[in-house]
Amino acid sequence: MTKTLQELIDASIFISTEYQAVLAELSQGADWDVDFSAPSFTLQTTPPVTLTPYLLGTESASRGSWIWSWQELGHFNPEVVSAAVQAKEAGQRLEVDELTTDEQPLQDGLARRLTLAAKAVTGLYAHYPARAGGNITAWLLLEGEAFQLPRLSEQRMMQVIGESLTTDTAVDHNLAVNSYAALRGAHVEWDTDATCVVTVHDGAQRFWFDDHQITGVEPAEPSVGSAELEDLERQAETHREALSEDRRVAMKLAVQLGELQRAEAEEQNERERESAENERREREAAKAASAPEEEPLPEELSAEDISAPEPEQPAEDVAVAAGELRDGDRPFDQEPTREPAVPGRVQTTVLPDPEEVPETTAGPEASPQPNTTTMARIPEPDLAASQPGVSREEEPAMVDRDERATRDEPRITEVREERGHDTAARRETVAGPDAVEDISAPAVVDGEEVETNEQLEKKGEKKKGFFSRFFGV
Repeated sequence: MTKTLQELIDASIFISTEYQAVLAELSQGADWDVDFSAPSFTLQTTPPVTLTPYLLGTESASRGSWIWSWQELGHFNPEVVSAAVQAKEAGQRLEVDELTTDEQPLQDGLARRLTLAAKAVTGLYAHYPARAGGNITAWLLLEGEAFQLPRLSEQRMMQVIGESLTTDTAVDHNLAVNSYAALRGAHVEWDTDATCVVTVHDGAQRFWFDDHQITGVEPAEPSVGSAELEDLERQAETHREALSEDRRVAMKLAVQLGELQRAEAEEQNERERESAENERREREAAKAASAPEEEPLPEELSAEDISAPEPEQPAEDVAVAAGELRDGDRPFDQEPTREPAVPGRVQTTVLPDPEEVPETTAGPEASPQPNTTTMARIPEPDLAASQPGVSREEEPAMVDRDERATRDEPRITEVREERGHDTAARRETVAGPDAVEDISAPAVVDGEEVETNEQLEKKGEKKKGFFSRFFGV
């Protein structure tokens, strides 16, 4: 047997209106608290009223959809979602797609229509739309002893039906009247599709229909007695108990489905983690492949590895010590002395052409090729004393250093060229500890004989030195 969503709505619309009226009397607009773990729904009245909540689903305005709670059974108490599972099972039997589709786009009144349809298959006829924040409304079915309805009377019946018809929710009024009478233990006798008589304990009413819409109501004679009405009431109770048993079965199914959903969720999460890890490895591999290869760093570095490498030297370029490149006989190529500079007299010697001068040897270490220009500095004590940083007390030490330097110097050959003569005169002066100082011989400067200061002192006068004449000192 198949049904439509609207047929389920028509079957529950009248009894739903009656239960909602009872809930309105209980709540009186009071605040409420819900605890799905208990589960409990408490109205903050005086005294408080506690009911059992069943979560059917949620309506999300921001998401724009309705979601059945059986989509995520692992997140709720099985009893809380048992009514939703029961509605799903009934939807599969009756082929009602709206009860078996987990998420549906919102339409005007969709949540209320799904709730009314769920009432027809669960036997839970009171509902409460609970605002959960974030534009989300949780639609609950409620159950409790406070919903014990009194025996149906003629006045109560007409009040409930009249109130229900003001909402325009019901489409097939014939179905709605027949279902309400069966759920409340009343007797219905149909003459034709256009008229029926509903009998309760205190009277009867005739309903007139036109195209499945109620067009009129009038009093009528009861069709059955009290005994038959009591039997119908027991049948209604049996129907409600059968739906309660279906809900207990649905709760057990919710436990099984919840475990299955949790296992599937864990597997899905694991697959997502593995996929993310694989993508990360692929990115790293691609990055490593595109990057230039680099040698891995050793775990430990030796002192040779830390020190800077020696620059490469061409094979034909042979390193030679600096001392080996210098000629000891060249005074201008010697290392500079660290001794203070001492002013004195400079002597120069101009050598004739080597072909005209016979080979001369001065000392055992003399060079076979004499220097073309040899300079010797003879310190002048008075001028040295006038230099900054040199005091009179330090003069003897400076003279001693000059004397030691003179003693340690090798032999120097001085050659003097006589201007106006074809032959060159050669005179050898030996400097050292064994040399005999000859101050009578004139010195030669730029090829001219010049008397020394010592010679002038013996004559009673002193001549200015080279630096004194050059700088005008």
